[in-house]
Amino acid sequence: MKKRFDKSRPVLRQAQLDHTTTSRAKKLRAALLGATYLSLSLALTACGGRNDVDSADQTIPSATNNAATTADDSRLPSRTAMINTSGMEAGASNDRFIVKYRDGTSERTSPETVQPLLNAHGKRFGMKARHLRRLGVGADLIASDRKLTAVEATAFMRDLASNPDVEYVEADVPMHTTMTPNDPDYAPRQWALQQRGNMSNWPAGIRPEQAWDISNGSGVVIAMLDNGVTPHSDLDANILPGYDFTASNRGGNGSNPGLAEGTCGVTWHGTHVAGILAALTNNGKGMAGTAWGAKVVPVRVLNGCGSGLMSDVADGITWAAGGTVSGVPANPFPARVLNLSLGGNGNCSITYQQAIDDATGRGASVVVAAGNDNLNAGFYQPGNCQGVIVASSLMPDGTRGNSANYGPVVDLAAPGENIWSTWASGGRTPTSESYTFLSGTSMAAPFVSGVIALAQAAAPKPLTPPEVRSLLMQNARAFVPGSQTFPLGAGMLDAAATVEAARSGKIPAAADFRCVQKKSNVMQLDCQDLSTSRGGPTLVSRTWKLGDNPEVTVTDARHWDNLNIEYAGNYDMSLKVTDSSGATSKVVRRLAVYAPPVQTLRPDQAIRFSANSYEVSFYSITVPAGAKSLTTAMSGGAGTAIMRVRRDTPSMLNPICEGTIVSGRAQNCVISNPQPGTYYIALSAFTNVQDVSMVASLAN
Repeated sequence: MKKRFDKSRPVLRQAQLDHTTTSRAKKLRAALLGATYLSLSLALTACGGRNDVDSADQTIPSATNNAATTADDSRLPSRTAMINTSGMEAGASNDRFIVKYRDGTSERTSPETVQPLLNAHGKRFGMKARHLRRLGVGADLIASDRKLTAVEATAFMRDLASNPDVEYVEADVPMHTTMTPNDPDYAPRQWALQQRGNMSNWPAGIRPEQAWDISNGSGVVIAMLDNGVTPHSDLDANILPGYDFTASNRGGNGSNPGLAEGTCGVTWHGTHVAGILAALTNNGKGMAGTAWGAKVVPVRVLNGCGSGLMSDVADGITWAAGGTVSGVPANPFPARVLNLSLGGNGNCSITYQQAIDDATGRGASVVVAAGNDNLNAGFYQPGNCQGVIVASSLMPDGTRGNSANYGPVVDLAAPGENIWSTWASGGRTPTSESYTFLSGTSMAAPFVSGVIALAQAAAPKPLTPPEVRSLLMQNARAFVPGSQTFPLGAGMLDAAATVEAARSGKIPAAADFRCVQKKSNVMQLDCQDLSTSRGGPTLVSRTWKLGDNPEVTVTDARHWDNLNIEYAGNYDMSLKVTDSSGATSKVVRRLAVYAPPVQTLRPDQAIRFSANSYEVSFYSITVPAGAKSLTTAMSGGAGTAIMRVRRDTPSMLNPICEGTIVSGRAQNCVISNPQPGTYYIALSAFTNVQDVSMVASLAN
């Protein structure tokens, strides 16, 4: 089956997009008010002395008061610890702190000894504190499992400082460059990276500037599965060696040579996507990339004209995430994020699903464009596969992008119309570098992939692919009221909120499941709940919904084995999990259920049924109008078998008539005055069955 890339559309001329806008006023986010240090010592507490920073703790709640009393107790040792509260803004909350232990102490020598101490500190405040990592300077980064007010944070820091082994304690407060890139095309052309002043200008902009103050994606590798990249001075430094999986040019480094032979419209699609992902930024030229500190591995799976084969794409997925592909050198740069701005018709193939399962099992998030056919995205693979993150596109005003696909499988939406990015000149081969506007969900997907890179670089611990999806959806901004008439997921991509949430170290509850039709001879699904909650609160409920069936809510993880389906087709399966804090996570994926093979019978034609336990075979017979009865009869043989008869579909559910044969005792199933149509007979072996006879007859 041929694949085609997610169709990017040439768009309005540049002059139609270039709006004159006032430059963003740089925010003064925080004022460093000078070094305000609180010295905690026996002399200070005994005399009742107090630094002005501490004046607010008159109103500390009871749990905090207990900790403050402990910190101020006269029995504290005379060794003093420095407490730095200088970056804490009034009214702000904090959940990350830095503690440095003195040289020669057990805590400094062995970081594993820190957590038991934190357990005791946290208990005094009715929360949990955990050790995140050791910093390069030898201090330890810790986090509380809830945000602390300025008053609570100060008291908690004093409690930490009461340990005589502590050298200093300070809040891990935000640092800001208040940076707006100086790339000349940033302000006039890159609306997708901006959200001017208020929601009335570019409501769909992803707000990356605040995210860039936290993370630029450094250390994260993004694999771009596309039609390769071309040389570009605004991109080259962030491109790692890749691989070309296309049959005509297998090998190489993932570059796009263009078209050596044949006739088709050459596109530099991959170069455009790569620029959105990680174009050089703040370099005084061109454009800004979303995750400009990340690196991109080009995995060429489509040709110069943007078409290819599913098999190449599947191999590219496996290789990009660090898996082995026979005959292909190992990927020296396994990716944490895979961007697939491509797609094709059809249900999710088993080949795709297995490749995606392998990639996500290695910790890689797989982002897929929803497609541009103005249809339900569930019709297109690999966006309808399980385990992926599906992105649709938005206009600058927050409305759905032109022809962008939609539906329950879409997780969120990102800018996808009139997107400015790197390009190449040349009709058949790349000549000079350039820039251009393109539109499509192909452009929306790399914004999502770039934000994932920013978030993973900021997170204290790597997030799993389901946690990444949950983080994106929980921190998406609400759609502009009245802008959406078709479902586009949880909201609009928000880089700032997502990256800040990742930096906090709080791991969201993440709904996840896998459903497979294990047996080709029966319409049954095997579904397993893979949801997780690593962030502290436990999962308390799970709500499943298959298609139009009623919701089923359970409290425990379920393995739904042998889930019988009545009709072959596509079904949206959803799972929503709720944790003990009330937070929810939901995932919807489209499942394909295939009809089993059916043997057609003639009236009065006898067949012999032999099978192992739990095996099923289906037969069909056509009943004409005017038939008085349909009789199916089992006789003879050995073992126990069950016969179910129903109209219209080869399903085990809702039989019109059923019977069981045990040790050869005959069983008849009679349907009087049957409606005309096709009737299906399911014979299932309850035990091993040998040589049972079955015949269907009509009375006219």
